[in-house]
Amino acid sequence: MLFPTMETSGFGRVNAGESALLRPVAILTVLLGLTASAQPPSGSRERRARRVALSGAPSDPVPELRVAAGVLTTLVFDAPLDRGSVELEGRERFRLVDAGDRSLVLEPAVDVEPGERLGLRVRFAGGLTQERGVLALVSHASEVDTRVEVFRQKDSVELLHAELAEMRAQVKAQADELHALRAVRSSGGPAELILAGVLDHRWVRTSRIKVSKEKGHKRALIGESATSFRAPTWAAISVKVRNVGKKSWRPETARIVNSKSGIGLGVISVRSGMPQFEPGGAGLLVVETEVPSWEPGETCSLELLDGDGHSQVLVPEIAF
Repeated sequence: MLFPTMETSGFGRVNAGESALLRPVAILTVLLGLTASAQPPSGSRERRARRVALSGAPSDPVPELRVAAGVLTTLVFDAPLDRGSVELEGRERFRLVDAGDRSLVLEPAVDVEPGERLGLRVRFAGGLTQERGVLALVSHASEVDTRVEVFRQKDSVELLHAELAEMRAQVKAQADELHALRAVRSSGGPAELILAGVLDHRWVRTSRIKVSKEKGHKRALIGESATSFRAPTWAAISVKVRNVGKKSWRPETARIVNSKSGIGLGVISVRSGMPQFEPGGAGLLVVETEVPSWEPGETCSLELLDGDGHSQVLVPEIAF
């Protein structure tokens, strides 16, 4: 975006679309002791690093930078600056304005008033296509920009490379986190504590039930009792299963449904202290789940399924 040649120092003449942004600031206001009322202390604001692209047309919004008194805001540009051409509205309100080859460091002496916008204009060196850029300095109740990468164009190669690098870093971080979570679950986690019988029930909300025998029961597997465990970040149901059939059985998966609403609950894993349940044998099985979306104490039914998805054990009315 090209701007007209400046005829006076400061922000004397500007485009009509910028006139509201780049208005003169009365020095008298500063001399009377300008204060940023209703602004929190600078130290309590979250310090952020981000990137912005300059406007490509007069109709585009002017990018905003969030500044705060006593906090250094460093702008890093993707092209060399004409260091002597930096124009800042309300310059006398800044303790530091230091322009480098590709950087500009700002430190306000006082906070920008809420709703106020101070204009900042820079010129790039070397006769670049977009030789000027305009930004607006504002205050924010909870955030302040400490490092801002400024790009001349929204679709510049440099900006796209930066966004791609950030996206790759985020994907890698998420992959590393998922790997760590899987490692924790495979080597221990709540299910192992429950199976080992060392989980202190004072740590979590628990509910125990004794399962009544079904009339006309013909199942080879019986769920004799169940205990639900519910913590702020994890949940599980343990079931004592007895194999009264003639074939070995091993747990594969489970299905959990809220008894009232019919809402299903995601199952994370099904674990047991034994590889399979032999005929006549009994053991503890733990179904680790997502934290239920319903209120604590509502009931649900639990079905243990074989490899073909057929229900082998049904435990109704578990308070979870």
